[in-house]
Amino acid sequence: MRYPELRRRCAGLVDRLDRDIGGIPRPFDLDLLLDRFEAHRGRPIDLHPTHVTSSGPCGLWLRQDGRDVIVHAANTSTVHQTHIVLHEIGHMVCEHRGACDVALGSLADLGLPVGSRLAGHMLGRSTYSSDEEQEAEMVGTLIRLAAAPSDDLIDSGRVPHGESGLYRRIADVFG
Repeated sequence: MRYPELRRRCAGLVDRLDRDIGGIPRPFDLDLLLDRFEAHRGRPIDLHPTHVTSSGPCGLWLRQDGRDVIVHAANTSTVHQTHIVLHEIGHMVCEHRGACDVALGSLADLGLPVGSRLAGHMLGRSTYSSDEEQEAEMVGTLIRLAAAPSDDLIDSGRVPHGESGLYRRIADVFG
């Protein structure tokens, strides 16, 4: 999918999400976003932070009976954890039905119970296509950008002066 087409489609999904859930929290608040999204979907979303290795996935959405579980890396920055959760929400918003390509042993390594029901669920699904991954990534990014102007996303006090211009240019191009 071409970038302008992807951006336009995902922006429409985020605009609809914003209306449907009563507003993406401004300023951004992940807990409030999750509360609103849960109410809209009519099912709870449980976050499951876990230690991940470089070879494992950093995030995973598991649709279970009556709830959704988002597994995300605990051993990364808060900003990255938030982005992982937003990416997985992106899969939900886009109504993707694939699954991250993860072995059942990896689920046990993540501390998730791997019963026969979950095993059948995971084995019965296919992997996300790269188009779906791009969509989820774009939706997650646009949700975050909808909550704050790009200037608010750059902590000028923590970014060396010479680099802040680069980050602002990147935000201008992508966001």
